[in-house]
Amino acid sequence: MVDAESSTVCVYCASSARCAPEYYAAAARLGRLLAEDGWSIVYGGSRIGSMGALADGALAAGGRVIGVLPELLRRLEIAHERLTQLHIVEDMRTRKAQMLAMSRAVVALPGGLGTFEELLEALTLKKLGAYSGPIVIVNTRGYFAPLFSMLESSIAEAFLDESHRALWRIVETPDDARDVLRDACD
Repeated sequence: MVDAESSTVCVYCASSARCAPEYYAAAARLGRLLAEDGWSIVYGGSRIGSMGALADGALAAGGRVIGVLPELLRRLEIAHERLTQLHIVEDMRTRKAQMLAMSRAVVALPGGLGTFEELLEALTLKKLGAYSGPIVIVNTRGYFAPLFSMLESSIAEAFLDESHRALWRIVETPDDARDVLRDACD
């Protein structure tokens, strides 16, 4: 179990309702596992796609789920109505900053441009020393393999240092992500 005083994990994931069912299953499982371990979750606030599956999985297990949704997206990504808290913020920059500031750890599930932006910003802030929590990337169905290849290329071409591999942890399943969080945050 994690410390109740500092037990929020930020989860980056998608609102797409068109991707493979395995992505929704992984999101729901992650939500349930995090809730069972006592983590609160902060995420993008939507009830659709992997976002909705994550929140529903955590809520079904009695978890605490906090959504952060920009006003613009409230109309596009239907807000989840059963969350513990829902913060409506001005814009995407505010959303990203608030989610990261609230969290002790980050988990990234497969997603699109928003997920990439959030993940890469978190990695950048960790590299700069502005964020210190673990960043765990769940590689469901090998989704992030091209990103890992790009990161390795960045190291090979000396845009990143070998030591920068420590900025992230790559795992294959939500269960593996839970194990990394347990080890990193106990």
